Amino acid sequence: MEVRRTSLELWPTRVSFFETPVDWAVNRQLADEAIAAVGWSEAHDVPSASKRRVRGILERSDAGQALKAHLFDCARTVLGPWAKYLDPDHCENRALVIAPGGFISTHKDSREGDLTCVHFLTGGGAGQPINSVGTPRFVIEDPSRYFDEARLPFESRHGFSVNPRPGLSVFFPSHVPHNQHPHAGCTPHVQVVANFRVTLPDALEERLFD
Repeated sequence: MEVRRTSLELWPTRVSFFETPVDWAVNRQLADEAIAAVGWSEAHDVPSASKRRVRGILERSDAGQALKAHLFDCARTVLGPWAKYLDPDHCENRALVIAPGGFISTHKDSREGDLTCVHFLTGGGAGQPINSVGTPRFVIEDPSRYFDEARLPFESRHGFSVNPRPGLSVFFPSHVPHNQHPHAGCTPHVQVVANFRVTLPDALEERLFD
C-alpha cells in the first residue's frame, strides 16, 4: 500500500534586522540619557520594572528624534507597499535600563501597537552573528501556542535568539511573544522599545482573501 506523506513548518512570520554604523553617536548618547534618567549607579541597583523604564525617550532630545526618524524609516521598509497605512503620529516608545542580573519575562506588545521594534543601544555582540547567543540574550518566541501546553517529544520550543549590539534593530509583529535572559555584566544594558500602529482599511481581509 502506498502512503503519501507531507509535512509543513507552520510558523510563518517575518523578522527584520537593521544596523546603524558602529560609531553612530546617537546610540551612546541615548544610553547615557536613559541611565541618568533612572539614576543607576553601582551602589544603587534598579530592581523594579517601573523604575528601569524611561517612557518617551525618543521625544526628549535631538538624539532621540534622530533615532525615531531612523526607526520610522525602517518600519516603512518592513511594511513595503503597506507603509501607506503606517500611522505617522503613533510611536509608543520607552528605554529599558537592565541592571546586571536583570531580565524581561515573556510578553507581547500588541496593546501598544502592531509592529514592534527593539533597538539595542548597548551590547557586546559587535562582530558576532545576529542569531548567536550574547548577553543579555533576546529571544523571539513561537506565537502559535500557550507556553504551559504540553509538547510531544518531537516538538521543540521554537525561539529565535538575538545577540544584542549597539545600533541593531529587530522588527517583528507585536503579537509575537519575546523575552530577555538575565544580563551578565557589570554595567547596565540599555535598549529602546518602539511600537508602531498600522491602520488598515475596513474589510481589507475580505477583499484580499475571500
